[in-house]
Amino acid sequence: MKIFSVMSGTSTDGLTWACLDVRESRGIVSVRVLQKGNRRFDSSLKSLLLSVTNGGSASLSSICDAHWGLGNALVAASRSLRHEVDFAVFSGHTLYHDEQMSRTGGGTLQIGAVEPLALSLGRPVLTDLRYADVAAGGMGAPLVPGGDSLLFPRGSAVLNIGGIANITLLGKKVSGFDTGPGNMLIDGAMQRLFGKEMDRNGRLAASGKCDERLLRKLMSDTFVKSSPPKTCGRERYGSGYVDKVISAAAKTGTSDRDVITTLSEFTVKSILYNLKKYGGGADPLIIAGGGAYNRYLTDGLRSRFGGTVCISSDYGIAPDVREAAAFGLLGYLSLQKRPANTAATGARSYIPLGRITASGFSKELRRCL
Repeated sequence: MKIFSVMSGTSTDGLTWACLDVRESRGIVSVRVLQKGNRRFDSSLKSLLLSVTNGGSASLSSICDAHWGLGNALVAASRSLRHEVDFAVFSGHTLYHDEQMSRTGGGTLQIGAVEPLALSLGRPVLTDLRYADVAAGGMGAPLVPGGDSLLFPRGSAVLNIGGIANITLLGKKVSGFDTGPGNMLIDGAMQRLFGKEMDRNGRLAASGKCDERLLRKLMSDTFVKSSPPKTCGRERYGSGYVDKVISAAAKTGTSDRDVITTLSEFTVKSILYNLKKYGGGADPLIIAGGGAYNRYLTDGLRSRFGGTVCISSDYGIAPDVREAAAFGLLGYLSLQKRPANTAATGARSYIPLGRITASGFSKELRRCL
């Protein structure tokens, strides 16, 4: 079965996608990445998406524009496909996620019109995977552990450094959780202080000095220190958080360069804190996501983890395609009417996820439905 899987993460840089060939024999699922790509958002869509996710409030017209703008971006990304696919998966772009939902009764909300993609491909699209998990008592995230369990070896920890950093623990029971910020605070500060989208390869961080006093303050963050299951997003580590960090740095005379170093250290230290406290001795640590290309972050993890550290490409899955591959597998499981969520979300039951927008079914897909 061939699957077109598309991700739009909290970094809000663009769409990451993969065309997967998924096969199963005697209960063993194998995955081959046939094609992968990235389609960056144009400046107007990126600004729009950041405006509706950063501030905590947005107009209905802005949300509507973002919803359909994502739909058009999905179609544009699909035009690079060189393979016929049986169906597509789009996880949805998170507009709002209540990290306290287990206590408040809140929920999660994703946007992104998939109907244009279904019509363009002439194939069904599976989307809104988080909602069924929330209905089953879970937090709707992290979902990728279900896909990771088919991609990586048992006993390992899979670390995704996207906008948010999250860990999958592949022990006897598959679990996982968000650790805190990944690239989000670094990117936000780079944009504010240097007018650049990111600290490419961690070069700026490597040239600065960590403000230990500011780092101690950052490490007192209640989310970082909280116990799993836990999940967060731009609601916590968005522009408001960046403003507070820059303001605190200005009061102590911390240079702009050292702010980037300190925030990079915060990402590394918050990941290691959670690994050591809740990782259960998992080894190796497999790094994926955009942060796998930030040498400052990966060097920091390698020098302090205390075990083997490698990159997901060592297992045939490029760092920038790991989440798309994992969600594609979640879609495959759901279409087989098999559970796609795990203990990571805190759900009361393990169930298939997502809803299908149908627009013509392949013969192979009809056998699954």
